[in-house]
Amino acid sequence: MTPLDLLDRRVATAFYGRFNTVRQSQQEVIEPLINGHNIVLTSGTGSGKTEAVIAPIISRYYHEAIVNNDLFLIYISPTKALVNDLLKRLQPPLMSLGLQIGIRHGDRDDLKTQKLLNILITTPESLDVILCRKDTCLNKVKAIILDEVHILYNTQRGLQLSMLIKRLQSVVGYKLQWAALSATVGKVSFVRDFLMGHEDEADFFCYSSERSIDCQIRHIRHLPELRHLIERLMSDRDRKLLLFADSRKECERLASSLSSSAALAPYLLVHYSSLSQQVRVETEEKFAALNSAICVATSTLELGIDIGDIDAVIIWGCPDGVESFMQRIGRGNRRSNKVNVICLVPDNSNAVFLELIKFCMLIDSSTKGIMPRKEPYEFYGAVAQQCLSILASEEGSFVKSSLLYELTEHLPHVGKLEIDALLNELEQNEYIKKHGYKYKYAAYEKLFQLINLRMIYGNFSLGSKSVQLNHESKNLGEVPEINLLKLNKGSIVRFHGKYWRVKKLSPGAIHLEPTENKKNPVDFTYPGNSRTTDPYILDEAWKILNSDIEFDSLFEAKVGNYFNTLRTTARGYFKETSIPCFRSLNSTRYYTFGGLLVNRAIALIQDNYDFEADDISVTVNSPIHWSQLSDDPNEYERIFPRLFDKAISQSLFQMLLPLNMQLHEYLQYWLKDEATRNILKRLKHSSPVEISQELLSKLGLA
Repeated sequence: MTPLDLLDRRVATAFYGRFNTVRQSQQEVIEPLINGHNIVLTSGTGSGKTEAVIAPIISRYYHEAIVNNDLFLIYISPTKALVNDLLKRLQPPLMSLGLQIGIRHGDRDDLKTQKLLNILITTPESLDVILCRKDTCLNKVKAIILDEVHILYNTQRGLQLSMLIKRLQSVVGYKLQWAALSATVGKVSFVRDFLMGHEDEADFFCYSSERSIDCQIRHIRHLPELRHLIERLMSDRDRKLLLFADSRKECERLASSLSSSAALAPYLLVHYSSLSQQVRVETEEKFAALNSAICVATSTLELGIDIGDIDAVIIWGCPDGVESFMQRIGRGNRRSNKVNVICLVPDNSNAVFLELIKFCMLIDSSTKGIMPRKEPYEFYGAVAQQCLSILASEEGSFVKSSLLYELTEHLPHVGKLEIDALLNELEQNEYIKKHGYKYKYAAYEKLFQLINLRMIYGNFSLGSKSVQLNHESKNLGEVPEINLLKLNKGSIVRFHGKYWRVKKLSPGAIHLEPTENKKNPVDFTYPGNSRTTDPYILDEAWKILNSDIEFDSLFEAKVGNYFNTLRTTARGYFKETSIPCFRSLNSTRYYTFGGLLVNRAIALIQDNYDFEADDISVTVNSPIHWSQLSDDPNEYERIFPRLFDKAISQSLFQMLLPLNMQLHEYLQYWLKDEATRNILKRLKHSSPVEISQELLSKLGLA
């Protein structure tokens, strides 16, 4: 008997009947899921994780679902686009089984338009809405699938989902079966610990992608070079390229350049988060349908939306994290065993050599399947949000505080004392009110305001207020309100890879019309925190700088010669146990390759309060005594309040926390990242080596 024989025959045919073979990962999770176990499954992008878990879960509950016609399975996905895509993928096999599937998110609610659903696909925020309105359809749910959990791991949204599952289990009155899926994760058990609690039993399955990476690294010195490269790549018929950039502004700059080529303009598409839902869906459908196309996108297309088979992925500038890089390259050639990747150092890079090393590091880690390890973070912001959500669901009635304590029983860092502190802070800020003599709480003025504004359900960081971009009756998307101050009637702007003229400005909208005028366009401003690189990338880049690993096969000849020449020169100073430094008259700049947080901590722990820090260096007025550093992040406790960066982007609910909880949250990035300990240990056992301004300039580090 094979694992497939354990599935209901009809279910096996519906999901695997079209395939000659079934992947090992799909076979091995069948038995535990059929037997009611919980699992965490990680495997490469495009490896069939959805089918791997949904087929056995449906098989387990299929007969009961057909007889009782209940909603028995909820599938959680982090974005509306993925929810829509999953519906298209899963509807045909489920319809063949006589099962009804629907979705619920901000743009569509099938729970209201369809009389009966057996399977619901939704987002964490929409599950919050459904629980708040006490929808009786949830009463018979048996299982829950959590997709793309790397997007939610160690985030406020992930903690929100964790407590929503706890609330759902209180509704049904029993433990739900669950399966969590991810293409990229450092340690599989950490996913269980963060989302479900370390005491929840689960089986862990981890499979690396079997596809090899065919990669080349180039430096684009000016945008015409990029156009010529894309033109050569598109010279063959039926070729699809996906070009990732790290910002919406950069997307527009690249699209503007590519659209000036008559050979490329007909095939060019643009995709990023500011576009309206309608425009994004139109772009995705067009890209999937075309045989030849180029799509310039931000991280919005990193996730598993089906956009067809991509011949090559082009990455414009190093992503800030390994997970992002692996997600991006995973979009290419999903139906073959080889990924074609072109990594491009941008024309506007101020540190070309460093970018080349970081790309080498990312490719090396991706080939070996090595991921950074970050222990589960201890957050509180989403706990405050969930307390408010529960009180909101009672429409002003008082709720026993003991019910709120139960919400976090699976979270070891949140007990009665922490909940009481949260409730006290929320009461002081007039979001809730306390009963006169019983230990109960109810919604108050500001919470009702949040409910009316529909701001109660999300744990996204607060951004600036947005205004709509409209063309005639069509909503093109939205941009931050600050752009109203930059524009005038008649201004030329770039958006969605096209040029537009501002027809009218109003308090809530910018009205646009197409134009052929491309002179002096104004780029929209998107305020946000400055980018910082994951310290794991920087530490591994440092190791590569000091290693004997050859990367010649990754480079075109000219870039390879440049890289090898500088790498050989730098090795005399950038040794494994050295800390290159440059001394000026009043200060010293140390090149740690330690990340922004480590560099700030090093300065503060030795009482250097007048300092400058970035990802790779720290500049101080007094010498740092490296041997006196501790390699234990916990021993930096006296500087924790100074380490806290109050300018970080927070959600509304994080801002409502007591200050000690806000500090505790921030310190998770310092305390729970394995790379922090490794970097501190390296620096503690290293010594400064002076380096010249001339060499620093050659390396692009001056």
